[in-house]
Formats: sequence, structure tokens, C-alpha cells
Amino acid sequence: MTAESRSRGTSRRDAPASPPQIVVADDDLLFSTNLSGTLTALGYRPLVVRTEAALLEALRGSPRAAIVNLAARGFEAAGVIARLKDDAATRGVPILGFCGHRDVERLRAAKAAGCDEVATNGAVAGDLGRLLTALIGTA
Repeated sequence: MTAESRSRGTSRRDAPASPPQIVVADDDLLFSTNLSGTLTALGYRPLVVRTEAALLEALRGSPRAAIVNLAARGFEAAGVIARLKDDAATRGVPILGFCGHRDVERLRAAKAAGCDEVATNGAVAGDLGRLLTALIGTA
């Protein structure tokens, strides 16, 4: 207990816990901004990354989950997901991949690479809370 907290009658244990971090790998500024706002409203702390290197580094920080735009131009999503699931330091991070509903090949490739859940852009935009609950449980 610090001198300041003693004078207020509080301790560090009374401080609210930091919200769980969700890494968002997306190079679409509009969609990632909307996704970040939704994550914040759901009680998460979003971290948006735009490159493969940034995603790999962020996942080594043990976030609660990752959301990956499978159609991102900055990296080849299925290959990155396969590397993440092969790496002991990152394989335990649940991954939700998303892309357009007509992009069935990307959805299949991500699932085959080890992506825990895949969804369409519309499902992520409209029902992210349910998707995250299915992926990781509650915050």
C-alpha cells in the first residue's frame, strides 16, 4: 500500500483490472477503426497491427485473442496463422479470421492453417460479441 493509498483508504488491489487485450490484424483503416470501437464497447483493449511482424510481436505479449483480416494486403493470412499455431509462444492465442462472404477459399485456407474460428465481414461487424464469447468465453 502506498502512502497516498493509505491516506485515501484504498490499496492497489482496489484498482480496476486492465481490460483484456485483443489484437486486430487489419490494414483496412475504416474497418479496423470500427472494430476497435466495438471491442472497446465490449470491454476489451484493442491493439491494431498492420503487418505480419507487428502481429507476431503482439501475440508474444499474450493477448486474450487475435482477430485477423484474411483479405489484408499487408500479409498472407493463412501462412501467418500457420506460423502462429506452430510457434509454442503464440499457439495458445485463439484466432478469429474474417473476410468477405464470397471469399470461401480464404475462409477454408485459414481454417486449414489452424484458425480457431472464421467468419464473414458482416458477422464480425454485426455480432462480434457473440463470436468472441464462442472463441474465448467472457471477458
